[in-house]
Formats: sequence, C-alpha cells, structure tokens
Amino acid sequence: MAAATVVTAAPAQAEVRADSTVTVRGTSFPEAGVGFAYVGCDSLHERGAETLAPTIGFGPALPPTGMRSLGYDLEGGSAMGALFSVDSLLDTTTASLAAYAEDGGSGVAYVGYQAPADGGTSSAWFGRADLVLAPGGWQEVDATDLFYLWSKHDMTTGALLEQGPELPSDVATFTAAHGGDAPGLFTLGYGCDGAPFNMDTLRLGSPGDVTTYDLEGMTTATDMTGERAAITAGEQLALRGALRVTEGGTRVPGSSLILEQQAFGTTFWETVDVVDGAEPTVTVEPLRRTLYRWRFVDRPLAQGSVSLPFVVEVAPDVDARIDGDRVVGSAIPAEPGTPVTLWRSVEGPLGGEATEAVARGLVGEAGAFELALPEGRGRFFVTLPAAPGSLAGTSAIVLPQG
Repeated sequence: MAAATVVTAAPAQAEVRADSTVTVRGTSFPEAGVGFAYVGCDSLHERGAETLAPTIGFGPALPPTGMRSLGYDLEGGSAMGALFSVDSLLDTTTASLAAYAEDGGSGVAYVGYQAPADGGTSSAWFGRADLVLAPGGWQEVDATDLFYLWSKHDMTTGALLEQGPELPSDVATFTAAHGGDAPGLFTLGYGCDGAPFNMDTLRLGSPGDVTTYDLEGMTTATDMTGERAAITAGEQLALRGALRVTEGGTRVPGSSLILEQQAFGTTFWETVDVVDGAEPTVTVEPLRRTLYRWRFVDRPLAQGSVSLPFVVEVAPDVDARIDGDRVVGSAIPAEPGTPVTLWRSVEGPLGGEATEAVARGLVGEAGAFELALPEGRGRFFVTLPAAPGSLAGTSAIVLPQG
C-alpha cells in the first residue's frame, strides 16, 4: 500500500450520508481516502521513474462530468489512475474511474488487503487484474466488480511472501477465505502500453453514500494595482496585474493577461494590450476618467477570471502664461465652451493669502483660452471646474514681469 502516490487531506465526517459531487481543481483532492496512484503494471511496486506531466483540457468528446478531464501520455510499463483508501473493503460497493483512449489502451487494477491475522505486521495481500480500454468513447470501470489474482507481499520491501490461488477471485470470496473484512485500497489506472489516455469522474462509496469526484481546471484570481488613482492629463500611469491559481496561489504556466479599458461615456470594454501573465505591467495615459481591468481568458488548464475595475480619475492639464496684458494658455483635453477663471492671490491684511477671481472666459477651439490681466501685482493662476469625466484643473502660478 505504501507504493502508491497519493494526494490527500483530512477527511470531513458527516452524520447524514447522501450521494454528493466534489469538484477537484487541478490535481489536488480536498478529501482523504481518494487521490492519484502511479503503479507498476506487472507489479504494484515496480513502476517507472519518469516525470509525470498531466494535462488538463476540455473533452475529449463530452466527459462524464463537467467539461474537462486529466490526460497522461506515459512511457509504458506503469499506470496512472485513481487510488481509493477505504475503511471496509466489503462495505465499499463503488470504487470506479472513467477513462478515454482514442486508439484504445491497457491498464491495471489492484486491491490491497491486510487480513485480520496479519494486523500489526507489514504483510498484506494484493490482487491484480488487467484492464482493457476500448478505442473511442468514455468507459467506466468499477474496481469492486473485478476478479483478481492474489499474492502476499511485504509492504516495506515489496518482497513476495506467498502466491495466492491460481484462479482469480473477487474481493468478497478472497476475504471470506482469509479472515473476513478489513480496511484496504483499490487502484485503477491506464498507460501500461504507452497509449495516451484521459481520465475523469472518480466515484467512491456505498449505496446512498457515493461521492463523485469531477476533475476540472484550476480556478484563478486576477488582481490589479496602480501607482495612484488620480493623474493629470498627459501623465503616464503604470498598471500592474497579478494572476494566481486560487488553489495554492501558484502561477498559471504560459499565461497571458488582457488589459481592457472602459472609456468615459461608453458601456463597452475594449482591449488595450495583451501581455505575459508572469509580471504584467502596462503604461496608460488616459485623458478622462477611465476604468481598467485585467482579464484572463478561460482556457483548458484553468478557468478565466477578471479583476475588479481600477478607476483612474483625470484632471485637465492647464497651461497658462502672461503675454502682455493678457493671460493665455490651453487645456488638455480640449473641451470648447468650458468655463475658465483667472485668480489672483495676494497677501491679506492680516497675513496669509487672499484669493479673488479677476477674469472669466471660455475655452475655445483646440483648448485655447485668453483672459484679460488686471492691473496690480499678485500671483495668478487659472482654474477649470470639474466636469463629467474630469476633475477640476489648476495651472501653475504665473507672475507678471517687472
């Protein structure tokens, strides 16, 4: 039993039993008792040393549950599949796996059983059965229905201790002849012949208490940050993103993120840029209030996600200068008809600054404006009021010459 590769976690106990479905994201099972097994095809303990490289994708065809399945392309001689650890071999009436191979394939099933008389030792019986996967179409095999050839092994060393009966027997018959029911395990796997295959929909339980495990893609979360939330028109702003897998926080390999914007006055999102998802950063230069978001498109390996919108408020860029008896300048973006006000700031009678409006006008074509400069000294500046899609704008201080 120690030879199987398992991904497990602590079990959750429930008083009321009922059939249920659990969605498995990637290769991480959320419950104990169920996981993946990588085993030898001729012997449970004699498996290959290859690096396992699972793929998650849509299909093939229509999987028994959900939209995705888990695929493997092994070298041959070993099998990859489901591992079910159970408290009672006889009470377990369902321990199944669905698989698909376009050109067919072969696999192997094992059952592990420690007879009551062997309790406290490293000795256990293992039953083995060949599996054949017909070409095309999803097929489900239940390990509790199979007939096995049995042999006894030392679980620590894998050494053969005793050969079982020559004829295969099912679990109920074999356990009855060796002291009765006990905890154990079932495995089902494919890839013995090196043919690529997909698997999905593991089931484990007893009548009225069968859990279905649907193998699906990873879920993702996309975040966005910006250097600041308000700029002046013409300034640049760096927007950064982060894409992570919610199960463990790892990155999605080979991913791209799409930066989208919703300009002021529109209701649709348009693409700004497409960048590498590892460390996404895009520099933007909006002229009016704009919403931005990162979007990760749904793909076979992982489900899509969208960040919360990041709102960038924009103030107009107001440029002003004194030209003789006039204050002239321009505003970006150009909004003809926008009110423009000239202010003078002087030292107040009791100290401090006193500010008064001394001229008013309107922004003209191309954003230009011209205001009369009053007599007298002072510190002058120009303002534009806030408007839909724009913050209020203020020029730098200008001083009369002389």
